[in-house]
Amino acid sequence: AAGVAVDGGEADSSGSASDSGEAASFAEVAAAFDASALDLDYSKRDADASYDDASAVHIVLGGGSASVEGDGATVDGSTVTISTEGVYVVSGSLDDGQLAVEAPEDAKVQIVLAGATIHNEDGPAVYVKQADKCFITLADGTQNALTDGAEYVLEDGSDEPYATLFSRADLTLNGTGALTVTSAYRHAVCSKDDLVITGGTYVVNAVEDALRGRDCVKIADGDFTLIAGGDGIKSNKDTKATKGFVSIDGGTFVIEAGDDGIQAQTYLRIAGGDISIAAVDDALHSNLEGLLAGGALDIEAGDDAFHAETKLVIDDGTVNVKACYEGYEAEKLYINGGDTRIVASDDAVNAAAADLGDDDADEAADVSAEAPGFEGGALPDGMEAPEGAPDGMTPPDGVNGMDGEAPELPEGVETPDVMGGTPPSGAPQRNGEGANERELNGGAPDNVFAEGGAGDMGMGDENCLIQINGGYTVLDAQGDGVDSNGSVEITGGVLLVCGPTSNGDGAFDYDLTATVTGGTVLMVGSNGMAQNFTSGEQPFAFATVSGSAGQNVAVVDSDGTVVASFTAAKQFGMVLATSPAFVEGGTYSLVIGGTVTGANADGYTDSGTVEGGSTTEIAASTTASGGMGGLGAGGGGMPAGQGGDVQRGMRGGAGSGFGGGAAA
Repeated sequence: AAGVAVDGGEADSSGSASDSGEAASFAEVAAAFDASALDLDYSKRDADASYDDASAVHIVLGGGSASVEGDGATVDGSTVTISTEGVYVVSGSLDDGQLAVEAPEDAKVQIVLAGATIHNEDGPAVYVKQADKCFITLADGTQNALTDGAEYVLEDGSDEPYATLFSRADLTLNGTGALTVTSAYRHAVCSKDDLVITGGTYVVNAVEDALRGRDCVKIADGDFTLIAGGDGIKSNKDTKATKGFVSIDGGTFVIEAGDDGIQAQTYLRIAGGDISIAAVDDALHSNLEGLLAGGALDIEAGDDAFHAETKLVIDDGTVNVKACYEGYEAEKLYINGGDTRIVASDDAVNAAAADLGDDDADEAADVSAEAPGFEGGALPDGMEAPEGAPDGMTPPDGVNGMDGEAPELPEGVETPDVMGGTPPSGAPQRNGEGANERELNGGAPDNVFAEGGAGDMGMGDENCLIQINGGYTVLDAQGDGVDSNGSVEITGGVLLVCGPTSNGDGAFDYDLTATVTGGTVLMVGSNGMAQNFTSGEQPFAFATVSGSAGQNVAVVDSDGTVVASFTAAKQFGMVLATSPAFVEGGTYSLVIGGTVTGANADGYTDSGTVEGGSTTEIAASTTASGGMGGLGAGGGGMPAGQGGDVQRGMRGGAGSGFGGGAAA
């Protein structure tokens, strides 16, 4: 499991650890959180969409009324109420009515939608008021639709219900049919307990959130097209360490969100699925921890691609971030495997101090509030979706590695304009029109004040760590490529970085130490604020050498074999390299602009040969001899990169006394 092991159970309202009760603050939840304690499994009945039609109660909707064949349900005008445990098959349409469940607290109710269309002008189309658990099964080959009006009639002092499909009990959606949910009021599908989905085809358009489970959201499979003015998928329980998580094991997703694509309060886990996200804010966000253990993701985000406040683990999966402000961000970031490509307008991967203030729990209670600036689930004008996102809500077969088609939206539902990775309003720009790191810090980046980092000057945060142990990672950043407000440790994997062209940032940026014990690293970027490793068990080499966009950069051993190479996306003035093939004191040829044989689409190979190009001799050592490894003292400063902020904190006090010349 990816969670931090913590002693004790959940915190109760008095602040002491307890096996039950709820925490008084989100900080207490964070202290008690243990990902291994989460219930990530599905029950047998969650996945079982079968039913006996002959013995089921049949509810036939007929415009302004309905008829019931069997016991357990009653009709009052255009309201159908299920009051006992059982299986209910629903067909037909209600023009302005409601299907309600008000059964005993231990009742399990299965509703089979078999060609049902329900509209309720002033409340939920389906309202599960009471039951132990409600299963909504989409009958094979059927199309079903739920819609509501823009205003609900609520009891005095109440803000509930607030979703087109609203449940106070655990809610499971399964089956192989199709369901369209269009919310004009607030959320589309919402459970105040668990929301579990194991199958079906869904087209959801919501003013606020598309899929929402307060205690958790678990998705095993399904085909989803989610258009949300708020979050695409969300769990927001912030008072229990075992709740508030989102777990995805499979399915096909196209998500367009006016806020976050997928948001979890405690834990966001993706272990499978084909997921395409266009989000105005973060594509993936957790207020505590995150895990990527599988799946294929295609992302455009206005802010972070994947933000986890305390800890983010990348174990497996394929991630293609076409546009974002920052890519991976957490206090502690571990890349152990997978295939990652990130294009960022600021930092590609970033370790910044966690902020566990209760401001992060922005929706601790479900309160009525409109999503500002987004009407009817529409995203801002001028924002573009990633390639393959819905055009008329029907993605082509095979787009972004996803097979099959998402169903079209119902007549009258408009597809909103979607985003194209533009940073949020007020975020610093990297196109020369806004402040860069140098300008914010009085002419220096955030790690410029210390020898080998800022550990002795109180500049760095020892809790911040980027650790790369495996995987294949390609980063293209206009800000820093790899940026830690603490330390960096590289033990394995392949890391290729094309850093900034501005001298106010660097391909490599850390405040404390940067060590290497294994793996292959090849970084290029501007040389104004370039940093080397501080030390390592595996030798490394730094050189100030220039090249242009599109040129191959190759490190070649004495036998003429390429030990590492890739193609630079931008012009550069420095190269930092390390490889398991390096030996202490060994000399290697750094070839710029040659033709490399055997390289992949990124220009990477750890074998093959190179012809042509300009050559510079470099020496590999476990001791830093180039880059900003020796800098003089400077003043203190404020921590940067707090909890999802896109604006860096300012640093104080410029240092002097740059040391360590560039390797020839």
